[in-house]
Amino acid sequence: MPELQFLRPWWLLSLLPLLVAWIWLWRRHDPVARMQRVVDPHLLPYLLVGEGRSRGLKPIHLLGLVWLLGALALAGPSWRAAPSPFPQDPGLVIVLKAGNSMQAKDVQPSRLERARHKLRDLLALRRGDATGLVVYSGSAHLVMPLTRDERIIPIMLEELTPDLMPVDGDVLADALQEAQRLLQRADAPGSALVVADSVSKAQADNLAQDNPGLPLQFLSVQAPGIQTDAGLAQAAAALGADLEALSADEQDITRIARRARNLAAATQGSGDERRAEDAGFFLLPLIALLALAWSRRGWVVR
Repeated sequence: MPELQFLRPWWLLSLLPLLVAWIWLWRRHDPVARMQRVVDPHLLPYLLVGEGRSRGLKPIHLLGLVWLLGALALAGPSWRAAPSPFPQDPGLVIVLKAGNSMQAKDVQPSRLERARHKLRDLLALRRGDATGLVVYSGSAHLVMPLTRDERIIPIMLEELTPDLMPVDGDVLADALQEAQRLLQRADAPGSALVVADSVSKAQADNLAQDNPGLPLQFLSVQAPGIQTDAGLAQAAAALGADLEALSADEQDITRIARRARNLAAATQGSGDERRAEDAGFFLLPLIALLALAWSRRGWVVR
């Protein structure tokens, strides 16, 4: 098998003590070896009868075989690739600003409430795709890791208010780093969506100097027709991100969902990743079957 490999090859070192123990036990339990110490070699063939001449399966043989199979199983033999068990669908981390400014009512009933409505619509469009949630104000917090259940995040959104944030402010850079770590831990292609009404000049300058390299887009939740916040536009330009304005219909959410898939496809690279499949567990039934022999009367290795 040219593709044979061991996922945990260091376990093969356990075969070294097996070799030493097997030789020692063999010599200790071999009646021929014991008689060789007290009988002349030319007389020994005439004295061996019964067990002395037996070359059948003995407990020591079984012990060595079980040890060998156990070491191979622990080493993780693999000769074929299998799809990754982790979801490789387009991951999207929603980065929602939850500062006091989001309570403004230039968008009815408020900027934060309109953001909730838009995000619920987005999750409905992304049904079955992995989505996470990070909120920020004066500090950034992970609310929900990537999940395919589109019902969980809306429940979380209903409970999020500026009063729950430890301190008011704007730490968008920290929130983007948290989103990036979330995607890295999930080992999934994806991007981030920043939902905010503004970005402070200090944060925009910080992002311009230190681009996190995370594919993302922005959704401005200011009232339609109002000039976009300068800091928000500066941050989007510095990060090379699309800036989507709030719309009365679902066109904004539709474009965001489409971009999220395109950004994830761009980061996915070669496509569906395949990983070496651990075939060590296939040896477990055989090991258990061989171990049953120790229930036989007289099968003991001292």
